[in-house]
Amino acid sequence: MKKISLVLLIIFFSHLTASAIDIERRTEQFPTEFGYLALPLPYIIPGAGSGFGILGGFNNVPFGSLETTLDLFAIGIAGDIGGNILLATDFPIYPKAILLDFGQGNFDKGSFRSYRNRRMDSDPDDFVISELSDTKFIFTRLAITLFDRMFDIFGFQTRNKSTLSAIRDKDGDLIYEANQSFEGDSSSYGFQIDWTDDRTDPQKGVRLIYTTSDSPAVDSDSPDYNVQSYNLTFYVPVFSYSTFAMNWYRSGATVRKQGNTDLDYLIAKETATCLSNCDSDTIEILAKNRQATNLYGSGGNLGGTERLRSYVGGRYSGAQVESRGAEFRWNLSDEKVSFDWYFVKDIRTGFQFAFFYEEGTVADKVSELWQEKRTSAGAGTRVVTASGFVYRLDFATGQEGNSTILIFDYPWGTFGQ
Repeated sequence: MKKISLVLLIIFFSHLTASAIDIERRTEQFPTEFGYLALPLPYIIPGAGSGFGILGGFNNVPFGSLETTLDLFAIGIAGDIGGNILLATDFPIYPKAILLDFGQGNFDKGSFRSYRNRRMDSDPDDFVISELSDTKFIFTRLAITLFDRMFDIFGFQTRNKSTLSAIRDKDGDLIYEANQSFEGDSSSYGFQIDWTDDRTDPQKGVRLIYTTSDSPAVDSDSPDYNVQSYNLTFYVPVFSYSTFAMNWYRSGATVRKQGNTDLDYLIAKETATCLSNCDSDTIEILAKNRQATNLYGSGGNLGGTERLRSYVGGRYSGAQVESRGAEFRWNLSDEKVSFDWYFVKDIRTGFQFAFFYEEGTVADKVSELWQEKRTSAGAGTRVVTASGFVYRLDFATGQEGNSTILIFDYPWGTFGQ
């Protein structure tokens, strides 16, 4: 990782030096125009399911006569995922310099797919469905931002608690019933260099986000490891106001202290937490996945809404993750169109068609990266607004079929943005 990061930074700063004179922000980076919305929020997330929700929000909430960048949101969700989220973002501790985000979420149900092994050549039908209940999280993010938001230093803290209630096979039949609680704290720190013409909707420039995250051991059986990630995106202007975006992402875990890797012990531990329908094959799967994490750590995954979009969320995971992608964003208009309907007030700043291609790989050892890879391609639309929302609808296809994604924000993002 050290050699990779050194080469990456050399390439980045070389490009930065050559392009510095040409980059100017084309819009206000601290907009204070007040806006609001109350919208139906249908969602389709590969691997997690679909459903419906309500999003209510106020953008750039003023304090009396004082304009601010504070945004407030409340989200209620029903369907395959059920719960609510409360968020406050860009709270100006010191205007245009120190910003605070904070929020919490509560979910009474949700599920995700767990694959039987972490290899790229795993069978796409070889998975179980893990059901969660009583999931809660609290987070805070503090950012120091300089030079018209071209340079950020940030810290991110989360506290999570969840309960595994059941595991079902791919057909939905119960094979493992439990009441197993998980909780833990995590912290991430990093910086973002955003040498682009606009933070929300860049059309030219380059953006680098570096994040280091600690995953300390929660008990004597758990590993203690650190994850470093690099997210680099180039934006090349095309025609009058369209963009060709290229992204490279690399994440890797470094284990400081291995957890317990005794498979017999881990099987016995999983068996002890099972309440009923204790399928021995499922217990062994859980134990082997825990063994791999205890030995190598977890650097992240591919699949879902951000990378390898044709695959379900968490389809591929490992200690080492790498992906690259390209996306042409054909902006049909950069005209600013105000709208003030009964339930939403904002300014549309862009409407786009997008065409994308991605490829990625995961492994537990650096030397095994790119021995196997998967690809994904597709098309979509985006609606960009002055308040910072990017409404995104994508259709993607890959080696394991097709997927549809309906969500907010551009792809390839991280908590650093």
